[in-house]
Amino acid sequence: MERERIRLDRTVYRHEMEAQAYGSTFVSLWDRLRSTEPFKVLRQFPFVRLEYRLPTEWKPLPLGMAGIRQAMLNGKPISLDHPGYLAQLKELEEAGWRIIQTEWHHSEFRPDKKGRTPQSVFSFEIHSAKANAQRRCIIKGQLEVTWTLHKTNSGLRIPGTIKVRDASITDYIGKPAFAELLQIDPKKVDARLFPRVSPLMVYDLNKDGLPEIVLAGCNLIYWNRGNGKFEHEPMLEYPIMPLGAAGILSDFNGDGQVDFVSSGKNDGLLKLWIGSAGGRFTAEPSTCFQTMLQDPHAMTAGDIDLDGDLDLFVGQWKQPYLAGSMPTPYYDARDGYPDYLLLNDGSGRFSDVTESAGLGPNQNRRTFSASLADLDGDHDLDLLAVCDYAGIDLYRNNGRGQFEDMSNQWLNKRHGFGMAHAINDFDGDGVLDIYMVGMSSITVGRLDKLGLGRKGFEKIDAMRTPMTYGNRLLLRKDNRFQQPIYSDETARTDWSWGCGASDFDNDGDIDLYIANGQLSGNSALDYDPRFWCHDVYTGNSHPDRTLETFYSVTLQGLGSDFSWAGFLHNHLFLNRNNNGFQNVAFLLGTAFEFDSRAVVAADVNIDGRPDLLVVQYDAKERQQRLFVMRNQIQTKGNWIGLHIPDQPGLPANGATIQLHTGNRNDVRQLVTGDSFTAQHPATAHFGLGENQVVDKLVIRWPGGRTVTLTQPAVGQYHRLKI
Repeated sequence: MERERIRLDRTVYRHEMEAQAYGSTFVSLWDRLRSTEPFKVLRQFPFVRLEYRLPTEWKPLPLGMAGIRQAMLNGKPISLDHPGYLAQLKELEEAGWRIIQTEWHHSEFRPDKKGRTPQSVFSFEIHSAKANAQRRCIIKGQLEVTWTLHKTNSGLRIPGTIKVRDASITDYIGKPAFAELLQIDPKKVDARLFPRVSPLMVYDLNKDGLPEIVLAGCNLIYWNRGNGKFEHEPMLEYPIMPLGAAGILSDFNGDGQVDFVSSGKNDGLLKLWIGSAGGRFTAEPSTCFQTMLQDPHAMTAGDIDLDGDLDLFVGQWKQPYLAGSMPTPYYDARDGYPDYLLLNDGSGRFSDVTESAGLGPNQNRRTFSASLADLDGDHDLDLLAVCDYAGIDLYRNNGRGQFEDMSNQWLNKRHGFGMAHAINDFDGDGVLDIYMVGMSSITVGRLDKLGLGRKGFEKIDAMRTPMTYGNRLLLRKDNRFQQPIYSDETARTDWSWGCGASDFDNDGDIDLYIANGQLSGNSALDYDPRFWCHDVYTGNSHPDRTLETFYSVTLQGLGSDFSWAGFLHNHLFLNRNNNGFQNVAFLLGTAFEFDSRAVVAADVNIDGRPDLLVVQYDAKERQQRLFVMRNQIQTKGNWIGLHIPDQPGLPANGATIQLHTGNRNDVRQLVTGDSFTAQHPATAHFGLGENQVVDKLVIRWPGGRTVTLTQPAVGQYHRLKI
């Protein structure tokens, strides 16, 4: 097998191997910029000539907060030889600039042709700061590199001319918009704790209006004492460790108190911890579903048959490469562990209705996230499932708990390596939209431009581009979910995991936060080309001992010697008044470079500005940490919020809240199972922009029951009482 791969690399993928050889110059640059003083590294970087254009006029960006502006590098052309370049670096360094983070991706390679040396295109992003001026900058664009025939002493190719194109500078002057409120490392809290945070949940357990932070993976509750103060204690008096990756907080037995459902990772049985007054879990768990689960990653609850209790959908994920098997076909895999739709008998015990409810054909997806939500506006809960090696599946509920697969009718584009999702009104038209978080691939773009693929595997090659489009923003128009023109702006964040959607700047439109990064090793050298040149063609859904042995060798060193989508930065997309998005994560202090996983957007200090909770995965230490970032955005925007507690026979899950003010009728829905191994609180938050008055909030539950709050006061959270 190894000899065959070598043969293919020398023949079919010869130009791709050249691309990787030339690209290693910028991989080395990226590695050294992280480990050595950046200006020193840049001074030592060899090339012949640098060509770029000066920035034109600065223009403020309409993002709901002051201080963010942008200039395009399309002004007067500048050409520098290496000594001139060194003089420019010296000037920048002496002016107080510091380079904080960078990214370099080899997006296109043009092999030598008719005596011309090869050319490459690299996408780059540089995050820099000028501390004494509280100024932060994002420089982003493309580098068109014409290579020389020379190499450095270490064997790296030397660029000739480097042309900067399609570049911009975005900057922000002001105090940090997000500041660390908490950093929680389970090992530092108690060395005996299991070193995992997920499932991460934010929930008002004791009904005092202050949401608690629940780290179920290490059995911790952080009780919210107000004003950003928290006290921690064990969550479950009778814990099971380790838990599965998924868990959910809701009232499953209808007594008005929150319960907890998860599974033991070792025995695989679904357990119910009955909650008591004050949000405590003092009782021993009971098994609430007898079938053994293998690897649940998603749990979403909702009343699918309108009988007044919460039913449960459990989505499971199956790891690729496991025992030498691979998801087959990689663009429509149905060879994972089974998902389950579970009907509640009213007491918190569940029975399997997956087949009878119409979900059998796709039961064996590799599901990462799922939500029961009213996607078509008919007042019952439909099902959205986001699946690795497939994309989005949508199912319509007939109101009696029977589901019909509507993916082809409701979606024009659904494929992707689905990791997570958010459901919200992203364009402010009063209906719910979808944002699916997936994966993009620089390698696929490079292979497509080179025209490389395998004979006999045309379908595999044809599906590379739709599968690696990345994140899909899907707006509901004319009873279909369609990508808007500006969908590309939020698509290619590389390897993404959790996400959160909220109005972080209270300007009246929905913003997005996306967690990125798979496995960062000691080098940015990426495994991705090996996957797309070889692994995607190899194996099938069945275990294979030979492949298992082979993969154990080829993957050895992943996360240590080399990376897979390593050193990526998280994205915070601010909404440009429903006309597109702008990534400002570094400017606002949230562009973490560590590998991230779960995300929750929740106002934990109840000041009307949604905060961010982000989980780090540390592969080297084999543990997770939680970062709670306080939102300090200074904005003139008003806001209003609504807490909806569970009531006996009237659970909060699935309730929609419609805002009516002036010409706005935005909608929110309380869903579970979104993001990634996480749960958002049962709270609706609306940024109001300049609006001073809310005409009404209309709350509707599945089944049609409606409550209206007329002219509720703005600038506060209301607690619904029925």
